[in-house]
Amino acid sequence: MKDPEIISAIEAIINEAETMRNAYFFQPCGNASSRRWYDEKHSHEKVEWQEGNSVYTAEYTVKSSCRNVYASGYYTKNGNKTTLTAIKNSLKRMKGESAA
Repeated sequence: MKDPEIISAIEAIINEAETMRNAYFFQPCGNASSRRWYDEKHSHEKVEWQEGNSVYTAEYTVKSSCRNVYASGYYTKNGNKTTLTAIKNSLKRMKGESAA
């Protein structure tokens, strides 16, 4: 449950979500290969973990068009959509910190 790889992956998704909060206003890279590289660098694959009786998933994707950067986080708890705050609280509980 407290697998260091899972914890570091969740932390990376949370950090990316905080960094890319205003991504719509970012200037995308110039050419197509640079945009693809940027998308791959800032996107994170789906991570699934169990905490207590709940199963969480988190995924973060970044897509660049010619004019805009689009960033989206997909978070679930037991198959239902949830928020980044719930993911942060789960991470705190996994690390043994107070979630409140």
